[in-house]
Amino acid sequence: MQHTAHTFYYRLDAYWRSVAIYAIVLLLYGLGRSLLAGTVQSDGKIEVVVGDPIFWLLSLFLLMSCIALGINVLLRRRVSITPEAISLVTRFRERHINRSTIRRIVIGREHAGWRRLRSVRIFIRGRRFPLRLRPSSYERDRELLHLLMGYLPANPAKGKHAP
Repeated sequence: MQHTAHTFYYRLDAYWRSVAIYAIVLLLYGLGRSLLAGTVQSDGKIEVVVGDPIFWLLSLFLLMSCIALGINVLLRRRVSITPEAISLVTRFRERHINRSTIRRIVIGREHAGWRRLRSVRIFIRGRRFPLRLRPSSYERDRELLHLLMGYLPANPAKGKHAP
């Protein structure tokens, strides 16, 4: 049996994209607004109207996206899977779930906006609510889903909850 740990890092693609898109839109809006307002000087300087509410709204979106990206970079979330345990790790906390404490794993789909995403619920003995894990939020999501399927019990009781 192979005893290597498979580590899957949290994806930051959406955060980088939103920061880039909001920055470009803010730049284009400021430039377009300046051109329409006629505040372009003959020496190439552009005056931006900072009293404009749309400018502040776009700046707020950009700031919130930067904060969300910073928090997720700081946390450095990852999931490590070994034959003995599943580990949910951040920079500040580690949570190990031993294979023996897992009652069952349910792999299903849930609605996230306009699309349906895979969702993994891990039921643990002694815990009332399951842990939720969305494999599409991590790198190499198909491999993560395949490894989590390997944690499914070999003989699940059909129609009954395990004690």
